Amino acid sequence: MSKLPWYWHRLRAMEPAEIAANLRRKLFQWSDEQELPDWSSATLRTDERPAFPRLPPADSAPLVLRQALQRDLRDILAGRWRAFGHLPIDVDDPPRWHKDYYAGQDLATDEFAFKLNHRQLPEGADIKLIWELSRWYQLVRLAMAAYVLKDGPAARKCVAWLADWAGRNPPYQGWNWTSALEAGMRLVQFTWIDALLDAQVEAGGHKTESDRLRREILPAHVRYAWRYRSFGSSANNHLLGELTGLILAVVRWPDLARWAVPLDRLQKLWEQEVLAQFAGDGGNREQALNYHLFSWEFCRQAQAALRETGRRISTEVEERVHRAEDFFLNMQVETDAWDYGDSDNGLVTPFFLKEQTAAAEWRDWFRYPESSPALHYWLGPRARPAWQSGNSRFVPPTAGAGLQGGWQIYSESGLAVSRSENWTLRWDLSPLGYLSTAAHGHLDALHVSIWFRGVALVIDPGTGAYYGNKKLRTFLASWEAHNGPHPAGLDFPRRLGPFLWSAHHGEPNLKPGPDTRLSGELSLPAGLVKRTLVPLSREEGWQVDDSFHPRAAAGDYEFGVRWQFAPNAKLEKLAQRKFRVTRENVSIEIEVSADWTEVCPVDERNNPAPSNAPGRAAQYAGTVSPAFRKTEWAPFLKLTARGHKPCVFRTAFLTCRNS
Repeated sequence: MSKLPWYWHRLRAMEPAEIAANLRRKLFQWSDEQELPDWSSATLRTDERPAFPRLPPADSAPLVLRQALQRDLRDILAGRWRAFGHLPIDVDDPPRWHKDYYAGQDLATDEFAFKLNHRQLPEGADIKLIWELSRWYQLVRLAMAAYVLKDGPAARKCVAWLADWAGRNPPYQGWNWTSALEAGMRLVQFTWIDALLDAQVEAGGHKTESDRLRREILPAHVRYAWRYRSFGSSANNHLLGELTGLILAVVRWPDLARWAVPLDRLQKLWEQEVLAQFAGDGGNREQALNYHLFSWEFCRQAQAALRETGRRISTEVEERVHRAEDFFLNMQVETDAWDYGDSDNGLVTPFFLKEQTAAAEWRDWFRYPESSPALHYWLGPRARPAWQSGNSRFVPPTAGAGLQGGWQIYSESGLAVSRSENWTLRWDLSPLGYLSTAAHGHLDALHVSIWFRGVALVIDPGTGAYYGNKKLRTFLASWEAHNGPHPAGLDFPRRLGPFLWSAHHGEPNLKPGPDTRLSGELSLPAGLVKRTLVPLSREEGWQVDDSFHPRAAAGDYEFGVRWQFAPNAKLEKLAQRKFRVTRENVSIEIEVSADWTEVCPVDERNNPAPSNAPGRAAQYAGTVSPAFRKTEWAPFLKLTARGHKPCVFRTAFLTCRNS
């Protein structure tokens, strides 16, 4: 959208209090452009043994962690970095902190951050990659290597790069000062870096420089994270991250509270946000599985910091965080994970063995902490909720997953999962997303993802990139990219920008059947769409029944379903309405009923898209995004239904007889 209409729609999403807060923020920005505080004489006292973080003994680090740190140390110093955990980039020494290394564009500037628009970068560049460098993941790994491996050069390189960052990113100037979340992230990382380097055997060699960097980095970051914290319809995972960074910094350096607020108030605000952003059944209200884990990581670190000070955390909050762990454990498929909703592959602190396996390591830690050696080393065991400790009268609500016909149903979050010996289905019956902007939501209501024998076959299309290719991002978040039944020509709600929707669609209605079937309904302006999932006998497969009930009393209707398969899948036509999908030596058969008017398999990229596909669907059909800023093409099966009276249109996913 052009700039003026976007701001108009963004303004409409705000309550009066949020508008007033934005005006106050503008006043803060004007004031800070005139003059910033003098932080050169800031005092940052810590106790002889700071409260957080409590480091495990270096000598107790498991061998696999030592080997991982040695590997990462070599790669980081050689400039072989990975952005978002998977995207190889070649980075300079010192890094060019304002460069999108993937797009090859250096956007260094000394302009005040308040005058920069990170949503409007040159074609192909995305602010997320610039921010990624300044989340200091690699610097934390250097500090971990310095502590665990007693590696002095790693410590000195970490300090040198921090000093370079501080020199090239003066307070409130440049792209790395355009987001309070990024300031909060750096506070989290700096807290760990400081503790690791302070405990490192050769700390004396860089102690003076570390003291200078604390004064140069911390007060400005604390003030920015508090002064420009997210609020109103922008208070998604950003606010949790900002508050967590502030809590960790103030716990370790109590004097920093003068640049924000006392710890009591930070804890109160953080507890409110935990209860606001996580539903009673543990699901994150942003409706994005990667951001569920991202938000939970912030909660875990804030919990640990507050506990180390002897503070009592609300039992309700403790229970909610524990339910969030169980939600992720049950919702994320172990062997071949595919997220739903937005994902930028974000993480908080690199406690894992390997970036590419971070989500799996977290899942193992939730299930059995000792099975995830790196996370267990840094974080210890999974904390027991208060009601399980025997020291609380609190009775947990029955808000977790319910059971119906073999399904685990998270009714408040709107997600359901079914697992059997061969089949795993994850069904989305959720609202669009969190708050009025539904920032990270996708039009995936009634979408179902299917795994067979642990291999993902029918998938969620993914995210692409937030700003690099806006048309592709719009498609990947659309009805057309998901397999929920949707009326032809539907453009409701409309995506108005990377994190802005015109409205929320209705909340899907879950209707358990009399047996093992489960039905979901979604009311849209054009009519009512309905999907029923029916398990077939003896692991034979699943039957999907779709229908559309138009609001108009008469006249023909048209709706479609597009079954998107995973990359590297092979789609074969066996008969007029029978197909086989194979991926990683696993196959299933698909049969569609005679009621479907058009059955269009697309098994090669140069095949034409269905004739009735809208422009963006025709342009991007088959494009999926397995990870942030990564796209691939995969086959799909497009089904079209037309009629003038209610009718059920059937698709069956079946175990191959010869498999």
